[in-house]
Amino acid sequence: MTNGWMRNDIRTDDSFTHSANAQLACRNQTISDVVFPEPGQLRSRKVVSRSRTRPTGKFPSWKMKRMVHWESENELNAFRLLDCDPDVTSFSEQPCVVRYVLGGQTRNHYPDILVERNDRKELWEVKPESRAEEPVVATRTALLVQELPLWGYIYRIVLATDLATQPQQRNACFLLGFGRRPVTECEQEFLRRALARRGSLLWSDACRGQYGPRGREILCGLVLRGVLTIDLTLPISPSTHFVARKEEF
Repeated sequence: MTNGWMRNDIRTDDSFTHSANAQLACRNQTISDVVFPEPGQLRSRKVVSRSRTRPTGKFPSWKMKRMVHWESENELNAFRLLDCDPDVTSFSEQPCVVRYVLGGQTRNHYPDILVERNDRKELWEVKPESRAEEPVVATRTALLVQELPLWGYIYRIVLATDLATQPQQRNACFLLGFGRRPVTECEQEFLRRALARRGSLLWSDACRGQYGPRGREILCGLVLRGVLTIDLTLPISPSTHFVARKEEF
């Protein structure tokens, strides 16, 4: 049909027919609404329930300061990584209902996670690769990827295998295990001066108490808060170097 629009000899009747078909296609494949929970409600549908046959649970997010509900290990993996990503300002589970029309039928889709960054909002659907490639899911994904930006959201299929990659999951658990507690201004200033002298801070030195009794907690806490950074493609070890993420630190 695209080639038809480009032809110079197209007849008026053909143009009208094509235009009508295009409008019908738009009506048959579009997003009609994005509905968020009522004030005071956190989720568009219940996640944790005794009646569910598959494992569900609650993740204690330091960033969100509440228990975030998950209904698969894949979502739990996603929450750990999001909690450790300093570029993520917030995230929430089962955030909304996307009402869309596909093939002339109105359908509801519940994205798994809303991820908010400083410059954009993303709706994530977490799926095993085999499920993501199913025709029904692939068709819906294509529609939402195209149409949701008009509503202010980027739509992403996030694969379970990518979320479970090591050592990123072990590193996330490590950082969250040490770094949840607040870091005071005095503690941060002490490490800033140590970093200015040394150029980088070693995990082994923190374990030996060279950065104070809470040196390990402070290092990990500053990574979570985007002040320091490490190479997350490598396992955290005694030789791990912590460096400033921002020049002003």
